Amino acid sequence: MARVRFLKRDGLAELVGAVRRSGRRFVAPVVDARQVVYREIDDASRVCLDYIVPRNSVKEFMFPQTETVATFSIAKGEVDLREVEPPAVETVVFGVRPCDAASIASMRSVFTWDFVDRYYTERQDRCLIVTVACTSGDDACFCTSVGLGPDAAEGSDVLLRETEGGDFTVEAVSERGEAFVSEFAGAFGEAGGVETRALFEPGRLEADTGKITEWLSRREHYDEPFWAEACRKCVGCGACTFSCPTCHCFDIIDEGTAFEGERRKNWDACQFDHFTLHASGHNPRDTQYKRWRNRFMCKFNYYPRKFSSRGCVGCGRCIRVCPVRLDITEVMEEVTAMAASQQ
Repeated sequence: MARVRFLKRDGLAELVGAVRRSGRRFVAPVVDARQVVYREIDDASRVCLDYIVPRNSVKEFMFPQTETVATFSIAKGEVDLREVEPPAVETVVFGVRPCDAASIASMRSVFTWDFVDRYYTERQDRCLIVTVACTSGDDACFCTSVGLGPDAAEGSDVLLRETEGGDFTVEAVSERGEAFVSEFAGAFGEAGGVETRALFEPGRLEADTGKITEWLSRREHYDEPFWAEACRKCVGCGACTFSCPTCHCFDIIDEGTAFEGERRKNWDACQFDHFTLHASGHNPRDTQYKRWRNRFMCKFNYYPRKFSSRGCVGCGRCIRVCPVRLDITEVMEEVTAMAASQQ
């Protein structure tokens, strides 16, 4: 059994200070523009401990929204193209929810599939994840319906559970986590005789991800009239993909002048109408419902059949940010019902 330690809430300042003095970044949930978001901090008083899930996902610290991967300059008779090294910054991400932590394996699967993307892997290798189990949630949370839970340790290095007194028990769940807790032992005490708060239990969906994957994998269901009806509200804003911790699509473009500039890697989204636009002008996903169908297929068909990790971790961000309230869980339940009726 793993050794359990203790972190007092008012001792968080000592941990933040020690981590920063070691040369690492310390990232935690903070309130910014009346929203809870993950941000780098230098002051423990900014840490927000009363939140369901931050508005942004933890992937931003391993897969930035935009980054320069090369620079170029053009002179007479030559082109100078130089690769930009990914920044080597050791980072501690504190207050990660279990759903976000589980998404890290999903991202790793994509970025090491047919080519190892150093811009992702080297950042992830330098990120230590400190997860806090969920004692609160809302009706958008559905982690238990995709095989996770409010205290799941998947993807975590250190797992914290809140006590009735408002402090935390601390459990190292990986070798890196054990090394971290040992290195900053001064911030942690021994846990003994403390009661942890009850975990939040999301409502169970009438959905079966196994049945969903099986139904989606059958070609005759690809052009079901159901898709046009279920997804007709989608406006293609891309909010769901940009807030999702497992969405990973990106584009690479050159920015600058005819003589010099940067090659940049930017987030992209399958919900945008130009995402699959061919140079000929043909677009195989020419209407919005086809683009939303692709996102659902990616989460529950392509991902689970190709990788052992999850395409959806049940964080509920896509539900909370959707301006037309297109709820992925409702579609999950409808597909499950159709799959059951056709058995």
